[in-house]
Amino acid sequence: MEREEDGLEEVYDDEAREDLVENDEISPEEEGFMAGYEEHKEKAKKELEGDDAYEKAFDSAEKPKKRR
Repeated sequence: MEREEDGLEEVYDDEAREDLVENDEISPEEEGFMAGYEEHKEKAKKELEGDDAYEKAFDSAEKPKKRR
């Protein structure tokens, strides 16, 4: 997968995904899934940035699991 940091555009950026849907290469549902995945990945990346990234990761691992 190409990265923007390398001066290359994302393979599955918004525009590329729309082109794939228009050309019937992926379904609208698949495009929606990919968009949601990218949003979640960016959110997780932002949450773990900064000086306290270790603390956030440690705290989330220490939380007790909820039982059903």
